[in-house]
Amino acid sequence: MATFRLRVVTPERTVFDQTVNEIITRSVEGELGILPHHIPIITPLVAHVLTVYLEDQSVLHLAIAGGFLEVNEQGGLILADAAESPEEIDLPRAEAARDRAQTRIDQGGEDYDLHRAQRAMARALSRIAVAQDVKSGNRGNAPLLVE
Repeated sequence: MATFRLRVVTPERTVFDQTVNEIITRSVEGELGILPHHIPIITPLVAHVLTVYLEDQSVLHLAIAGGFLEVNEQGGLILADAAESPEEIDLPRAEAARDRAQTRIDQGGEDYDLHRAQRAMARALSRIAVAQDVKSGNRGNAPLLVE
């Protein structure tokens, strides 16, 4: 089976750097499936759960807090604002962030504040989905979709 190299990089570190079979990611335009030999693309990403299909047929989920995806002849590169593996996520902290974001959304306010709260909510929901997937023992079974 054909493969490609995927790197997920944040301003602080390289989170992931391996050869993979496929990824499912979410851009501002919607979900994207990237396979080997994909046409070159650069697109902004929203907060989401990145699904990575590894060479050994297992699946890895990473919480991505937005950024950019570039696909070219060398492979795929995600420049993420933040990215976390399941083991790195503090579930109670993510749940608290979700609750704070919900309170801010419920209060309304300026468009800027509402937009920030919605982004915080999307990030928190992605982190919770990735962390709960590991806790439930379902890690690697299927893509995680967070609305």
